[in-house]
Amino acid sequence: MQAQTLFWWMLGAALLSSAITLTVVFLVVHFYSAPRLEQKVEDRLQQGAADLEERLRQRVLNLVTGGKAVKDLARGIGLFGARQNNRDLADDDDLPPR
Repeated sequence: MQAQTLFWWMLGAALLSSAITLTVVFLVVHFYSAPRLEQKVEDRLQQGAADLEERLRQRVLNLVTGGKAVKDLARGIGLFGARQNNRDLADDDDLPPR
């Protein structure tokens, strides 16, 4: 055999081996790994959406039923009387001497 013929046979064998390896890797990723990864991502998205929905539901429920956020907002804009605001403030007698 000539050296040039041997070179082409070796190159052909290397290319065929690479093609088989890439085909096997593609099939494993396409039919095994990708669906599992996609399912995990889908599960995490569903769980995140459910958690977000629950947090939003709780906040709206707190707003509607007069939760802490509504009272803080009302206190901030002065809807509660000045007496209640004064109860939260420290008296001059309670302050440490300067």
